[in-house]
Amino acid sequence: MPSPSLDLERLRRDSFVANVEWHQALPSTNDHALQLAAIEALDTPLLVLADEQTAGRGRGSNRWWSGTGGLTFSLVLDPDRIGTRSLKTEHWPRVALTAGVALCEALVGLAPHLDYGLKWPNDVLLSGKKVAGILVEIPPARPPVPRRIVLGMGVNVNNSLADAPIEIQERGAALCDATGLEFDVTQVLLAWLARFTDNLDALAVDDPELPIRWQSRCVLSGKSVELQAGERAIRGICRGIGSDGALLLDTPAGPERLYGGVLVRTSP
Repeated sequence: MPSPSLDLERLRRDSFVANVEWHQALPSTNDHALQLAAIEALDTPLLVLADEQTAGRGRGSNRWWSGTGGLTFSLVLDPDRIGTRSLKTEHWPRVALTAGVALCEALVGLAPHLDYGLKWPNDVLLSGKKVAGILVEIPPARPPVPRRIVLGMGVNVNNSLADAPIEIQERGAALCDATGLEFDVTQVLLAWLARFTDNLDALAVDDPELPIRWQSRCVLSGKSVELQAGERAIRGICRGIGSDGALLLDTPAGPERLYGGVLVRTSP
């Protein structure tokens, strides 16, 4: 059955993806993509789309709400062959930021009057509220299957948050609500794929402009933040995002570079 909202042939023709799967509903596009990533002969990059996710996942125990009109997908990548480039292992932790910058830049092209930012490590904000979440997972090596990256994303496009739970309405945003317009979901995805392809090329060659772009969109810069990193609770003033993707904090004990953790709270 063809998707009523997505032009699958256009996605195959006008982007760098080699194959596209569409599902009317999936528990989680990332869970499905992780299963596919275990297939040795998989044709990548593979795009997995679902009109509805019944158990979408975020980081840790977080769940992703998605209503009708949202954009939910996962991308399976072979780091050794993404277009004409390959990503070294040290680049992998920066893929989520690279995807986030790409989404900000794609949305600027679609609705330039709005304000888009990055909330480290994996959220995109619209006027201070979450419009998209990113989840990157790398399954363990299982030779002869090559090591693959699974990148999942949920973007609130035409799914008005008027239908969302009240706690989501307080923290979330949707393009349709912010603009009063309905968007071509295929065009939104193609715009992101084009920017993401360019940004992956920049990441692969360590282009110094890419970190400047994610630093310029860091919404935590200058704010007091508290993170939980394992058993450590770390508090400090955020100084942005480093070129290696680390969150930079000035703490009472001195400067810290954090590569993972859960943001517990932020304040001006």
